Amino acid sequence: MNVTNCRGCGRLFNQLSNEQLCPNCMEKMDEKFEVVKKFVEDNPNVPVETVAKETETTMKQLNKWIREERLTFAPGSVYGLPCECCGKTIPTGKYCDECKKKLANTLQSVLDKPAQKRENKRIIADKEKMRYIK
Repeated sequence: MNVTNCRGCGRLFNQLSNEQLCPNCMEKMDEKFEVVKKFVEDNPNVPVETVAKETETTMKQLNKWIREERLTFAPGSVYGLPCECCGKTIPTGKYCDECKKKLANTLQSVLDKPAQKRENKRIIADKEKMRYIK
């Protein structure tokens, strides 16, 4: 169990995973998210800066929610965030669809290769075993 200070209010709390806010601040943040979500649903083509100003939310927090895919820009919007891999403008998340596919294929190929290498090592290991003469 790890005890740490809350980044929101400064109080100590038991950090169970990677959270940086205490349960009270997390609840307040969830309420703030619902306000932002409602505002965005009512005003779909409003710039992010206006959303931040009207809902009294920081741009940093809005960008975090967009990266987490909790919020998204309207289809056809000129606003967006850059893909962390290629820089292409995307409406939500960290990576564009093309980069997601490339990353998934790379990961799959890495996962497939060790299985082949293990089989080869077993064959070599059988040849290198010590044998006894009867």
